[in-house]
This record gives sequence, C-alpha cells and structure tokens, in this order.
Amino acid sequence: MIFLTAQGSSPVEFLLGRYEPPPADVGRWRDAGIEERTGLLREERLLLPGDDPNASRLVRQVRYRDPVTRVIARAEAEQRVPRRRVRVAR
Repeated sequence: MIFLTAQGSSPVEFLLGRYEPPPADVGRWRDAGIEERTGLLREERLLLPGDDPNASRLVRQVRYRDPVTRVIARAEAEQRVPRRRVRVAR
C-alpha cells in the first residue's frame, strides 16, 4: 500500500483504474441542436457533483430555449452519468 501511494495511485485505482478525465467543457452550456418536434433549441451541460474531480459520476442537465427570444421554455430532470475507468500504467 505504501508503494502504491508513493506511485500516486490508491489500491482501488491500481485494481480498477482511474476515472477518465472530465470533459473540457464541464459546467458550460453547449448547443445540442433544434428539437424537431417543438422547434426549441436544446442545450446541455455536464457538472461534477460538489466540484469533486474524483466523483464517480457526472450530472447532465438539459434545457430547452426559444431560438429567437432565448427564453427557457422547459428543463429536463437531472441525469446521472457514470464515469468510465481507465487503466493505470503499471
């Protein structure tokens, strides 16, 4: 365990792998296109819960806006997005 900690890895990370790095645009709204059914602009963003870079999940928020007035028409419930693990170089 001391060896793993000295290498910058925990035993869990060594066995299961580290979480993949969060996307570069975490916390920023991005356009996801126009919804054909309603004609509203769909925007989504990903958040790290508690700004914890080691969180096991991300939170996806989605909202719909009028493309002309930019008024928010509705929002979907938050969704949990599990993060994948990547192998630690041994």
